[in-house]
Amino acid sequence: MKQELPGIEENKKLYEIALQYKELSPWNWMWDSDVFGVQNPENGEIGYCCVLGRAGMEYGLLVYLGTEGLKAYLKTQSRKFHPDDMDSLDSLHIQKCLNLFFEDRTHLTKRDLKIINTLGLEFRGPRSYPFFRSFEPGYFPWYLNREEVKYLTIVLQQVIGVCSRFKENPEMLKSPSPGEFFVRTVKKERG
Repeated sequence: MKQELPGIEENKKLYEIALQYKELSPWNWMWDSDVFGVQNPENGEIGYCCVLGRAGMEYGLLVYLGTEGLKAYLKTQSRKFHPDDMDSLDSLHIQKCLNLFFEDRTHLTKRDLKIINTLGLEFRGPRSYPFFRSFEPGYFPWYLNREEVKYLTIVLQQVIGVCSRFKENPEMLKSPSPGEFFVRTVKKERG
């Protein structure tokens, strides 16, 4: 199945909101265990968002897609993966998620750099380049297609709002019952 590539305007919106997210830097007050959801307005699927960076290793956002993605997240959180353990390798192949990392230029491919150049963006310094990928179980991480770009743009808009509110009220994501998550939904009104 051929995936439709995002257009310049869709990429522009995604990079703009990604840079707003970086400027907010919610990893300064959130942990990767502060999970919340954002519903996809196109198909109703929930993406479970996980802010990365508090530990100082990777900075960005993971969006685990649907029940399958959430189960993969919970599996990796419930077990300690050791580099010599085969399960640590397996954890890379069970992920169903979209990711945004802030990386050094050397981590980007020619395709990534072409998008950045087309958009007229410039970045300087370590971990300053937005780096997007889609993970599907059993597949090599790949570039985002048009639908993923549109959805991740919506997610980042919602994430910025939730993270800002969480800074003021760290109790807002506490679940009233085990297995329940705070979820944002987006509605279309009058187009």
